Amino acid sequence: MLCLSRKTDYALIALGHLAERHHEVVSAREVARTYDLPEALLMNILKVLQKHGVIQSTRGTNGGYRISVDLETVSLHELIRILEGKVEPGCDHEHGPDSPVSVRGGSAQAPIQALHYKLMQFLHDVSLADLLLPGRRIDVPAEALRRAKRKNSTGRAAGEVLESVVA
Repeated sequence: MLCLSRKTDYALIALGHLAERHHEVVSAREVARTYDLPEALLMNILKVLQKHGVIQSTRGTNGGYRISVDLETVSLHELIRILEGKVEPGCDHEHGPDSPVSVRGGSAQAPIQALHYKLMQFLHDVSLADLLLPGRRIDVPAEALRRAKRKNSTGRAAGEVLESVVA
């Protein structure tokens, strides 16, 4: 379905950390250590975000990053485009173009194309504020997490559990 890259995952983690400390300058090293992320990759991601004006950097021994935009004005789609250069509606990299799950097909793929359209609409509609700001986050209900934990203990794969939580 929709695949978020590690870049996007790490960017959301870092932006969430910065959002929680919106009045502070936070170093890439602090974020990397706090969440056990590869520091070099995180630094590259932060540089890209800084280049596109999402965050600003401060140099020096007490330097670091802080959010420089209203997170309400940046969509998840825009963040992915900034990091990846484009937003693909599916994970065709996992399947060949002739695979039955490819979205490149014709009318037989209409339900999948409709789903991808809705996913792309969702990416445009969800702001970073909806994902990152405390009190605004789109959280998974606690009951769904408990069900997922019970199902996970029954031996189902993590992906199956996540699909059942989202469903």
